[in-house]
Amino acid sequence: MQTIMVVDDELMITKTLSLLLKMKTKQNIVTFNTPTEALYSQMLQSKEVDVIVSDFIMPEMNGIEFLMEVKKISPKTETILLTGYADKENAIRSINEVGVYYYLEKPWNNEELIKIINNALDKKRLSDELKEKIKELEASNNENRRLYELTSKEYNNEIEGSKSLMLSLANIIEAKDIYTDGHTRRVSSISSALGKSMNLSKDQLDTLEVVGIIHDVGKVAIPEQILNKAGKLTDEEFKIIKKHPEIGEKICRPLGAFNKYLGPILHHHEKLNGKGYPHGLKGDEIDVVTRIITIVDIFDALYSDRPYRSKMPIEKVKSVMMKEVEEGYIDKQIVNLLFYLIETGKLELE
Repeated sequence: MQTIMVVDDELMITKTLSLLLKMKTKQNIVTFNTPTEALYSQMLQSKEVDVIVSDFIMPEMNGIEFLMEVKKISPKTETILLTGYADKENAIRSINEVGVYYYLEKPWNNEELIKIINNALDKKRLSDELKEKIKELEASNNENRRLYELTSKEYNNEIEGSKSLMLSLANIIEAKDIYTDGHTRRVSSISSALGKSMNLSKDQLDTLEVVGIIHDVGKVAIPEQILNKAGKLTDEEFKIIKKHPEIGEKICRPLGAFNKYLGPILHHHEKLNGKGYPHGLKGDEIDVVTRIITIVDIFDALYSDRPYRSKMPIEKVKSVMMKEVEEGYIDKQIVNLLFYLIETGKLELE
């Protein structure tokens, strides 16, 4: 059972929310009417709180200040901010400065609130499971072998089991990186559509589907503060990000069913002109499956909201990608096919 903490200076609200959450989530609910009491509570000090739902306007300190203190005590606790003020600036500040999971204005819809809280609980649970796995891997002093031992017991290296693991890994990544929700599924779907239009083989289509889901698995080793950073990355932070293809390849290498996916996982940031990473491959050294994954990965990143910018209009996305074609980074024919499928309605975007 997980623990949800509700903090609001209005006693009626804490009582009402407590009753609602007990009925709808079946989790442990604790309430406080002042931020100070909540901060000094044994549960929070012991890092036993999974999700906090906090009001914005409260005595002693406001919700943003309170949640900033919460993050110092229990960084992994997911936080949700409620406010009666339709203030976009506060919403942006709460996400960027505090790492708030969600911002919801009063009066809220109970069904929406329950859905948001359940998603936050799932994210926290996945994060906790990953943390436990990493501890076990460190204790074994052999990350690859230990990951294989952990997964092989459950999935036995069978194909269907491997696909279940693939989805679990993708969910862990998207739970960790709040700005790429649905990214891997979209990359998988769009890549598969391109592959079918190009009449690729069944084996190549299978690789596109699977690699689309797990191409960013190496991000499990990247700190969340880097993945979710709102501003520009420093050179050192970008060096860390650039390690994720090699980490992903190492994670998947011990899984026999994943051997044919290792190349695209390792090389999905390579460029045709040799300016990509990690190996600076050029031209024909990059196979068609990897070229497709690379292009769709770029497309979805541009066509989605990111911590450092909003989603681009489709014409702007096309302009940016055609510039990359002109500079020799990505395959012109595949890019043209992608936008042909979009413009003719043969590929529907989410």
